[in-house]
Amino acid sequence: MNVRPTGWRRLLALSTELVDFDARGFRTVPSATRAQLESAAGAFIDGFNLELAAGPVDVSGFTPHTRGLAAEGAAMAAVLLDRLSPRPARHFPALLREHGQRYSYLLYVGAGWAMAKLRYPGIGPLHASDPLLCWLAYDGYGFCRGFFASRRALNRWRRHPGRCDAVCAIRYQGLGRSMWFRECADPSAIAAVIASFPTAHRGDLWSGVALASVYAGGVPTETYPQLRRLAGTHGAALAQGAAFGAEAWQASGHPPEHAFAGVLALTGVDLREAAEWTWQARDGLDRADAGPRDYARWRARIQQYAAEKTYR
Repeated sequence: MNVRPTGWRRLLALSTELVDFDARGFRTVPSATRAQLESAAGAFIDGFNLELAAGPVDVSGFTPHTRGLAAEGAAMAAVLLDRLSPRPARHFPALLREHGQRYSYLLYVGAGWAMAKLRYPGIGPLHASDPLLCWLAYDGYGFCRGFFASRRALNRWRRHPGRCDAVCAIRYQGLGRSMWFRECADPSAIAAVIASFPTAHRGDLWSGVALASVYAGGVPTETYPQLRRLAGTHGAALAQGAAFGAEAWQASGHPPEHAFAGVLALTGVDLREAAEWTWQARDGLDRADAGPRDYARWRARIQQYAAEKTYR
């Protein structure tokens, strides 16, 4: 789609050149994987520009398997518009009303892109809309910072001193998702990169890799068992990320074939059951005052399900 916003909003518009793997210095082979991942990123860009032009975005014009990505891009634009306006937030709430039932995960991740763009890491009014799920915004924050990071910036993530605030692990999960794109979904390359990061965050990184692998795909089915082997002792974290991806696809109503294969390989259960883990694990955590530590408990419970049922 070639939709460009007008007026002052055109200054915020994004170009597809921003997600060109050559331009970013990403791994570019295999070519089929690169094409699919660039297409996924392109849907995000289109959703962003459409929201700037005339939100809330109607995602029905996108293919079923790219609608969530378009919604994610639209959420970034919506939060930018809300935070740049002196008026109460209205663009992101409108998107939630329109697409929250099918694409809630993607919307909060997209909100995190706006937080990264504005270098404003606070959740702010997002918390009122879903006090637990809103912490996914820090995953989006980490993904955005990772996707556009220079080598020098990535080294700052590697030199993490070991002291974390409550959202640190969520940011590393987002960074892990960006590795799926940066390394063009090459499992061995991803494993080598993760090994260069602090031990305390390798599980977070593998969780993000699994989420991206299930959602964005771009690889043959035999890649997923390879990911599981390479994750080693972080298998439960890998399964948790895959379960997040399973729920995101289940809610959309249009899970693709790669998601079924990926979830089964990474969790040991089918997509429907893995998605159900995410709901079972939320029991007692959906409170009005839910914070990032509750989000951490949510992830830990899912990992425990995986450990008990598939990683014995």
